[in-house]
Amino acid sequence: MRTLLVAIAIISALAWASPGWIRWADHDDEGYSRFVIELPLGTSYKTSSSTAVLRVDTGLENQRQETFKPDNKAVERIEVTPASGGTRINFYLQPGASLKKTFVLEGPAGRFRLVVDFLNPKDDGSKAQPSKPKPQIPVVVLDPGHGGPDPGTVGFVVEKQVTLDLARRVEALLQNAGIKVFLTRDGDYDLAPKNVSDLMQRKRIDLAKRARMTNGNRNLFVSIHVNSAERPARGVEVYYLGKTLDSRVLSLAIAENGGGDLGVQLTKETTSTAEQALADLIAQGNLQFSRHLAQVILKDVTGKTGALSRGVHSAPFYVLRYARIPAVLVEVGFANHPVEGKQLARSDYRQRLAEGIAAGILEVLGNGAFATAGKQR
Repeated sequence: MRTLLVAIAIISALAWASPGWIRWADHDDEGYSRFVIELPLGTSYKTSSSTAVLRVDTGLENQRQETFKPDNKAVERIEVTPASGGTRINFYLQPGASLKKTFVLEGPAGRFRLVVDFLNPKDDGSKAQPSKPKPQIPVVVLDPGHGGPDPGTVGFVVEKQVTLDLARRVEALLQNAGIKVFLTRDGDYDLAPKNVSDLMQRKRIDLAKRARMTNGNRNLFVSIHVNSAERPARGVEVYYLGKTLDSRVLSLAIAENGGGDLGVQLTKETTSTAEQALADLIAQGNLQFSRHLAQVILKDVTGKTGALSRGVHSAPFYVLRYARIPAVLVEVGFANHPVEGKQLARSDYRQRLAEGIAAGILEVLGNGAFATAGKQR
């Protein structure tokens, strides 16, 4: 378990900058920090440096100007600005840091990686008693599916009501265990602006906002949903991001991604993202931990409730599309099953479901040990 926690922490520590194509990792033991700029093949680039700034001029078109701080020993801030013929990236170094080397690596299909290593400032030994780092509390994002004008599936229960109730129950259990919890919604609403009247547009915005909450500032993401089927079906299944050849799973993904033409389009976009992730070693690692999280939650939920296990599967759910942390989607049962649907309406059964989800999360987090396993961003 300790090895798993450390590995998850390493993946979480590989942070992504706001543009989504700059990332970095600390190599404190070796005294340097690595920054990776991912660019389309054929993109021109040129570097120039001084004692305080490394400038990278690329031929990549970019209309946004951004400044962000990577919380890094070598780099104080990064500025990304549109420039003549492309984009300029300025790395402003911390006092005592310096450029070590730059080189190029192959990237996923159609891309390459410009790697920049900076030497971290040397410790002058002036602190006789370095302060002990404070353990950071893990942060879990719980996503109650649907809400507001989108009820989700309707049977013996209404999906949006069950998912919110379960999320609140899981939240209480995790908070009692010392875990920070963030809910994507804490009432009967979606995340789209009030002035958007078109329901399909609202759904696209809502899903995109939820998906953006799977960033590296949190530790785990769990989206909670209720299933349905044309034929009688029952049981719990848990998903992580990936492709699928199963027509039933694909239909479920389309439905959860908004249904109709929107669901088909978002499912295609997410499938493309999953294909890219499978070509990226770092993203592959995150998918492996997402699968592990799914397996543990399924085990604990079925153990607490006695529900049928329908297994762990990969699927192109849009809400998992941008995940930089272990992220899963849990289908807790079937709303239209004559037995399970009525169980989902009962408070005692929902509590056991919540206990199973919380137990799985805490098992993966190591009951708080994850907070000290590595530096989080």
